[in-house]
Parts: sequence; structure tokens; C-alpha cells
Amino acid sequence: RIPHPQGAELRHGAAGFELTAVVDGFVDETTIVVASGSGGGGAVSFRREKYVPRGGPDGGDGGRGGDVVFVVHANLRTLAYLKMRHRFLAGDGGNGSGQRKHGKDGRDVEVAVPPGTVLRDAVTGDTLADLSHTGERLVLLRGGKGGKGNWHYRTPVNQAPRFAQKGVPGETRDLRVELQVIADAGLVGKPNAGKSTL
Repeated sequence: RIPHPQGAELRHGAAGFELTAVVDGFVDETTIVVASGSGGGGAVSFRREKYVPRGGPDGGDGGRGGDVVFVVHANLRTLAYLKMRHRFLAGDGGNGSGQRKHGKDGRDVEVAVPPGTVLRDAVTGDTLADLSHTGERLVLLRGGKGGKGNWHYRTPVNQAPRFAQKGVPGETRDLRVELQVIADAGLVGKPNAGKSTL
């Protein structure tokens, strides 16, 4: 539902007449950049103990990158919040370490949107999601997986692997976010036809 407009503007485009609400503070379309986190790298490490002269590999795995999650909030009415903040970046996963210690997982980033939000790819225009239900959660971009430490690559032939797996990079995407609004009533007509008087 559109807030009570202070004015209205009728635009004529290729598709015909278009009525556009002009309301202070009301934003029904914006563009943002979202990025999931990259996975942390696996560690190359070997046991170092006083009485173990030939310790084997003990490199831990990297943590996973954070996800980009859209959450529908009923108390939101416009996209003004997204207009002020254009970039939403999840955290990267931490690198693994010795003693088979797992890297820290990256922090997820949540993007709050009002009901009726439509997500489109800013480049292709393809519709990615239609978020209409309060409390709905959508993981749009998954974080990259963490790499495996050298502990995973030990074999009878190679008991001291000096390599580990890199983490998987995260994804970045430009989005056009639109809010589908429905007015109680609308007036459409030619300019100077008396719409404002009515």
C-alpha cells in the first residue's frame, strides 16, 4: 500500500501512461551489491612435540564463508534502508591452523526487506526471488567452502604432504531490488485533465 502521496507525476513512456507516486522518504526501487564470504584456506602444519621427532601432518581445515540472507520484516514499508547502504558483504572464513584446528566460519549478512520485495539481477533483469511472506528467509548467495588442511592428504607414499587446499571464493552479485506496491485507488489520464482537482 502506497503512503498518502503529496503529489503525483504522470509519465508517458513506450508502454503508455504511467502514474508514479512522489512521496518524501518513500523508495520503491534501488540497486545494491551483495557478496558472500570466501572460504578460509587449509593449513600446512606438522606436529612439533618434544618426544616425537617425526610428527606427522596436522594442518586443520579452513572455515566456510558467510552467506547472504534476505529476511522479510513486517514493520518495514519502504526500501529506504537499502538506499542508504548499498553494499552487503558477508565475512570470510578463517584459515585452518596446526593441531587440526578448524578455521572460524565467516559471519552471515542479513538484508532486511519489506513484504512484496522482488529481487532481480541488475545485469540481465532476471527475477531471482519474490519475497512476500513475513518471516520468510532466503539464502541468496552461499559462502565458499573452506579448504582442506594437509592432514587430509597424508598417504603411505607421502607421509609429509607440504600442500593444502585453498578456500572456495565467495560470489558477488549486483541486484535491483523492487517493492511491489498496491494503491487503494489510482487516477490515470492525460496531462492537465483535472486529476489533481479530483
